[in-house]
Amino acid sequence: MAQNHLDACPSVVSGLSEDCSCDKEVEHYIKLAKISFGLFIFEFFGGLFSGSMALMADAFHVLADGTENIINVVVSKLSKKSDGEKRIRKVGGVISGWLLLLMGIWIVYEGWERFISPHKVGWYMTLVAFAGLCVNVFQKWLHDKALTEHRNTQHFWQSWHLWQDIAASVMVVIGGLFMLYSSNLYWIDGILSMVIGLLIVVIVGAKLLGFELHSHDHEHKHGDKCDHRH
Repeated sequence: MAQNHLDACPSVVSGLSEDCSCDKEVEHYIKLAKISFGLFIFEFFGGLFSGSMALMADAFHVLADGTENIINVVVSKLSKKSDGEKRIRKVGGVISGWLLLLMGIWIVYEGWERFISPHKVGWYMTLVAFAGLCVNVFQKWLHDKALTEHRNTQHFWQSWHLWQDIAASVMVVIGGLFMLYSSNLYWIDGILSMVIGLLIVVIVGAKLLGFELHSHDHEHKHGDKCDHRH
């Protein structure tokens, strides 16, 4: 895995700026951001009208991921105009990490409130959650199709966030099915919210503390780099 795009860019070998695929990386994250923001709106109103805090938590998690995608776009744009790509990606990762961490803490708090004071949840929250799960799986499939030179640290952490989205959606769907079975189980909604929040806190906390969850054994190193200021 390349640490950054410039190390693995095809233009490094060819010496031709037109072979640089930086713009495709930007397009990739813009596409993911559009999907994330669309899913946020869908799940937000689904959670609002159904009364499900777990679905709202999932929606805000998706919103945080969409915001991170925008940060990734900015990082990608700045990276191709700067020699300090690794530093820029690191700063971008810290900013997005803190956004997700604060979101996770808020979700845990709201989940606890819903656990001690359960609210009625509409049956259709399960359908909304299932639709969200399908969209998250599609995003992961789309992200895995990224070009080889874009499979950098930025790509890796986004992949982890998408796995979190999928796991959270699966939990919300299962919880929704339990609540459909009995109205005495509405407290599950609060439990799910706390689990989703804690999942975010643990993964993002590891990122901010500098834990490496992947190997750089396949990192490409090149001494000479072409000019990407085009």
